[in-house]
Amino acid sequence: MILWFCDGYRAYAACILIISVMSIVTSLVETVKNLKNIRQMAHYSCPVKVMRSGNEDLLTEMESTELVPGDVIEIPEMCNMPCDLVLLSGSAIVNESMLTGESIPVIKNSLPLTNDVYSPESDSKYTLYGGTKIIQTRQFGNSKVLGLVIRTAFVTTKGNLVRDILYPKANKFQFYRDSLIFIGGMALIAIAGFFASLPAMIAQEYTVGDIIKRSLDLITITVPPALPAAMTIGTVFAMNRLKKHKIFCISPPRVNVSGRVNLMVFDKTGTLTEDGL
Repeated sequence: MILWFCDGYRAYAACILIISVMSIVTSLVETVKNLKNIRQMAHYSCPVKVMRSGNEDLLTEMESTELVPGDVIEIPEMCNMPCDLVLLSGSAIVNESMLTGESIPVIKNSLPLTNDVYSPESDSKYTLYGGTKIIQTRQFGNSKVLGLVIRTAFVTTKGNLVRDILYPKANKFQFYRDSLIFIGGMALIAIAGFFASLPAMIAQEYTVGDIIKRSLDLITITVPPALPAAMTIGTVFAMNRLKKHKIFCISPPRVNVSGRVNLMVFDKTGTLTEDGL
C-alpha cells in the first residue's frame, strides 16, 4: 500500500487499506464475542455448605467460586457439581452425560478406609466430577453426605475440557499449506518477470527508484493483495450464519476447513442421546 501511495494509486490503495482494516477488526470482534459466549456457557456458581472445625453440624454457606482443595462440603440433591471432589460419606447417583456422553446414571460410593493412596483416575467410582448433576444422595445413619474438594476451576475434568475449547491446539491444515504454495508460486513468477524485464528497463535508462517500484509492482500484481481481506470477510459472514444456529467459532480458520467436511462420524449413540429420548 505504501508502494501504491508513492506510485499514485491512492484511491485503490485506500480501498484495500479500509477493507483490510475492516475485515481484521470484524474478525477480531466476532472471535472475542464467541469467546465470551463460551465462557458464559461454561461458568457455573452456586451456594455450598462448607464444614468448619471438623464438625459436620457446623456448616458455613459460601459461594462455590471460593472453594479450595481441602474444603469439606455437603452434597445436596439435584444440583450441578461446582468442583471435583471425593465422596467421604454416604452415596450419590450422578448423571455424567455432560463429560462422558453416557445418559445412564452412575452410582458413587464413599471412599473406603484403606492404606491405599487415592488416585482420581483409578478411584473414579468414589469421585464426583465438576459439571455432573447429582440426581440423588443417600446418607448412612445420621451422617451427612460429605465430599472433600480435590480440584477446582481449570484443573477439574470439566475445566480441562473448557480449556481445550478456549485454547485449541494449533493444527496445520492442508488448505493453508496449499495457499502458501500458491502464493509462493505466484511470487516466483513475479521474480522471473522482473528479471526478464530488467534489461529493457536498464536500456530505457530507468532510475534505480523506478526499477525498484516496477519490480515491487509486479509482485503486487501477481500476488492479489485483496485476497486475504476477501477471505476474512467471507469467513466472518459464515461465522455470523453459524451463530444464528448457536454454533460459536473461536478459530476462524476452522470455518474454511469445516466447509470441506463430507462425513461426520460419532463413536457411540450415548453422545447423541439423553435419558428418556
